[in-house]
Amino acid sequence: MNVNNTNLLHVLRHTFSLFFLIILMTVSAQENILLRGFVYDKDARNAPLGMAAVQIKNTQLGGLTDDDGYFEIPIPKLNLKDSLKVSYVGYTPVTLSIANYKPGDTLRVYLGASFETKEEVVVVAMNAKSVLIKAIDNMRKNFLFDSLISTGFYRQYHKENGRYVRLIEADVSVAFHCKSPYRYSFHELIRVNKLRRSLNYETNGDEHGDHLVDLLKENPYSYNRNNFLDKKKLDFYAPKFIAENDKEYVISVQYKDNNQRKLEQARMWVSKDEYAITQIEIEKYPNPDYVPGKYENETRWKLVNEKNVIHTERVNGKYVVSSIERIYNHHVLNRQTGSVDYVVEETFELHFYDYQTKNVGASLGRFGAFSDLYTTKYGYNPKFWDSYEPLEDNPTPAQVVADLNEKRKIEEQFGEAGK
Repeated sequence: MNVNNTNLLHVLRHTFSLFFLIILMTVSAQENILLRGFVYDKDARNAPLGMAAVQIKNTQLGGLTDDDGYFEIPIPKLNLKDSLKVSYVGYTPVTLSIANYKPGDTLRVYLGASFETKEEVVVVAMNAKSVLIKAIDNMRKNFLFDSLISTGFYRQYHKENGRYVRLIEADVSVAFHCKSPYRYSFHELIRVNKLRRSLNYETNGDEHGDHLVDLLKENPYSYNRNNFLDKKKLDFYAPKFIAENDKEYVISVQYKDNNQRKLEQARMWVSKDEYAITQIEIEKYPNPDYVPGKYENETRWKLVNEKNVIHTERVNGKYVVSSIERIYNHHVLNRQTGSVDYVVEETFELHFYDYQTKNVGASLGRFGAFSDLYTTKYGYNPKFWDSYEPLEDNPTPAQVVADLNEKRKIEEQFGEAGK
């Protein structure tokens, strides 16, 4: 009798666990919706338009259409209140409401050529490569390559299924050791001066801690010399003018390599007087034609897209990086079903406000290779943050604060997380 009771209890526990798992999967599925559709070229008898960018406005959710012009984007239902923007270089962008989109619907978007842009590309595209070559050759002259300590404001915030779940803000100093204008050390040295962070409400309990290091490695002036800043490879990136004014050119480059996991495209701003690259925007998408190796491990973190924006400013007559921003989102897949468990968006910002070029070596005593922003203990000082001037120019996004306040008052989180 006792054996039968034990077996019955085991069956009931197994049944309850299975029922609970089904409920979790159902709730997860209800939080997201699959947005899908086709993009066509209306000037070419509605031919499918591949490599068109599809993006939910006010977010980084989106991707590229395939060769059939097809796209599908799992998005949180919260984002149905936003609009969908579809764009392609040389075509007039289209923005449409998706508020009434229902599961199973298929959108059809038609793009037409922008005659002004198309005409400009035809006239000046032949010179874009030579402009970039001159700008690359001038990097040694235009950019500071002495040792430099830049101090600034760092922020990262994470979103899951449309709601913010994590915030880290810090005053940091970064030591750049430059023997050339395009070759910093592999890891720049970092010092965290002040720190505050929210409690961790991420599903995966992320304690990575080195996103600041990763952000610095996205600095193209340091780490992109083997691709679109290599003048010997520019032909592979098909440089084109996409805009121009009295002071600068804007040039796009794009390269599709079937051996790479990611497709990469970029826009560069080049000043006309000095031929200096003053700003770079990089976008990355998964490559639909990439075939994983036989023994390559698959990850449940699937990249949707990523965007990096880098600005420069003058210091002592030379250009230095003044800000780096990175936004990317992933789909986190269920290992058993392959479906999307949740959608993750993460944003990282670093805005420098002070630069030290003298006696750099004597100031490196408290610098290290890693930031440990997730785990470093700190004493939360509200008076410091209330009077911290960089926050006036870069206030914490209101929605981040609102979402975190629903969990617990954010000021209390700052104090608790630092212990």
